[in-house]
Amino acid sequence: MFKLGEYHEDDARDVAKYLRDAGMKVDIRTFTDSSVDTFDFLEGRMSELKGEIDEEKFNKYERYISALRGVLVKGATNENFKEMLQTELDPELSEKHAEFLKIVEDAIEGEISEEEREAKTHNLAKLMMGAAEISNAEYFVHNVLDRNKIKIGEEVGDRLDDPIIRIFYDPEDDEEDHRFARITTTLTFNPKAEVFIDEFSATLVDELDEEFGEEYAEELFKITYLSEIISLLMKSSSGKMGAETFYERCALQIEDDGNILKVDGKRAGQEIARSLEKNGVVKVKGDSIKWKR
Repeated sequence: MFKLGEYHEDDARDVAKYLRDAGMKVDIRTFTDSSVDTFDFLEGRMSELKGEIDEEKFNKYERYISALRGVLVKGATNENFKEMLQTELDPELSEKHAEFLKIVEDAIEGEISEEEREAKTHNLAKLMMGAAEISNAEYFVHNVLDRNKIKIGEEVGDRLDDPIIRIFYDPEDDEEDHRFARITTTLTFNPKAEVFIDEFSATLVDELDEEFGEEYAEELFKITYLSEIISLLMKSSSGKMGAETFYERCALQIEDDGNILKVDGKRAGQEIARSLEKNGVVKVKGDSIKWKR
């Protein structure tokens, strides 16, 4: 079987449907994937970190804390916390969002001059930077809530007077270990799926819906040239051949104006031969391969 790729389960089912509709033999194998991510931080109370980080950054974190205090005092709930925090950080956020959508719509419809386009591109960059700043603030605030054991809607008391903060940090910035350096390691498990096709099924590539190539261009590329190898094997077939000769023929090279595409399936020759045998094309016996058609 030829492994086409790894996907989230819904995407795997979508890929498999296209392939099956074309008449290909398809197998989906689900598994649990994992990833480990490590992030470096500085963690300490605001008063402790004040002299440890850039003044401009510290002032920014103070502004985020002030915004957090503001929305909690106003009675934010889990349902409206995000919206209230965003508005507290930037009261003009909704107007900026509308401006962003208008710029994008005008660009798509082509209703602006080149001069206007340049000005709007500049504005768009500023709006995107502003959106990134809001996102960073939200992440920081949620860390503050977590590290200070504050739940939205409960009495905060003095926990935000000198709160524990946790900020991203690059260890390479310091020659020695920083006394406030901390690490977050995240192990994540995700359901994934592998999609396989029978190698001989690749010869049905022309039966695939055009949308498949638009949505899964890399997959179409793989299937197309696997099909090309099998088609060339079948065209050049006659009588018997040694396995090594067969494997050597599981490769091709295409050149166009100095651009070269190399397709090397020699090490997968045994699997290709096995697929052809299952489909009644060859008979494999020991180190020899006999063609049936």
